[in-house]
Amino acid sequence: MPRRLPPPDAERFLRGRHIAILTTINADGTPLQTPVWYLYQDGLLYIRTNSNSGKVRNIRRDPRVSLCVQDERPPYRGVTLKGAAGVRPEQPQLSSKMSRHYLGAIAGFFYLRLRNRQEIEDDPDTIVVIEPKGKFGWDYRPQTPLVGRIWLALKRVLPPWL
Repeated sequence: MPRRLPPPDAERFLRGRHIAILTTINADGTPLQTPVWYLYQDGLLYIRTNSNSGKVRNIRRDPRVSLCVQDERPPYRGVTLKGAAGVRPEQPQLSSKMSRHYLGAIAGFFYLRLRNRQEIEDDPDTIVVIEPKGKFGWDYRPQTPLVGRIWLALKRVLPPWL
């Protein structure tokens, strides 16, 4: 069993650079899962997306969402949360901060400027804001023996067939 990630550690983890899986509810009741970039600040999650996307249509109809954020490499840890989402107009400063968070200063600067005016007018972006109602974090790192942690660290630099 993983150990429960304490709330301060879960908050710190959410502020990291991870791809999250956002789950919204389709009109027929089935889940729609989408990988997303996000920013976690001031207790809220912010996601920049296309205003015509399925996830935005779903949130406008039913604001209930869940989000799963996890480490992609072992030993695993992550946070799952449930909450209510809302849709707001794009906030350029938030979009800029998000792109720099994921791509770095230089690539983040150019990322938002590569779209031409017609693309922006025909396909506007929006900000999804999630207010978490409950969080659960887990962490397998304490259970991983030292030899396992060393092997996992080596696997990051060794050829994949080993």
